[in-house]
Amino acid sequence: MTAADELATYIIPCLFRSPQIAEYHRELVDSIADGFGYTFTRRQRIPAHFTLKYHFTTGEIARVEALLEQFVSRHPPTPVELGGFGPFDENVVFVEVRLSDDAKRVLSGLTAALRTLPWMPWSAHDAENLHPHMTVVEFCRPRFTEVWGWVKTRERHFPAELDNVTILRKAGEEDGVDLWAVHRSFTLVG
Repeated sequence: MTAADELATYIIPCLFRSPQIAEYHRELVDSIADGFGYTFTRRQRIPAHFTLKYHFTTGEIARVEALLEQFVSRHPPTPVELGGFGPFDENVVFVEVRLSDDAKRVLSGLTAALRTLPWMPWSAHDAENLHPHMTVVEFCRPRFTEVWGWVKTRERHFPAELDNVTILRKAGEEDGVDLWAVHRSFTLVG
């Protein structure tokens, strides 16, 4: 069995390549961790991104890679806008990612392509139910009102692109937090 055949857990995001967005994300995550004590998001060490496909476990990652290679060759980068904040159930705070109509079509095409893999699982937050966002804090319910008030004073907006489809592989666990590493990234060039 090769490393590519080993059973592993993955997620598929679009990484934000803009240094300004990466810095903004890092400043928010670090400031919330330092100021409010919510360190979970920082400890994951995931780069600034928005998720395109949530967790799946497979020993057939080569099939996903081949599918993504074909997909990105047929789709060009598309615009998205990053800015404004939103919550999930007063327990997660995120920066909104607004997809252009073209980006919505690309995401829909990606979902359709991934659905051709019969073993691919689909969670309640995947596919048509996906809410594109960039997480800045998780598990903040006890101090949600304080965190929410703080982030609202730091709102910024950035133009960005859905210009890559990246596979992150679960690289381990540390103090109960899943750690992720880039497995492979595919640039949209179509």
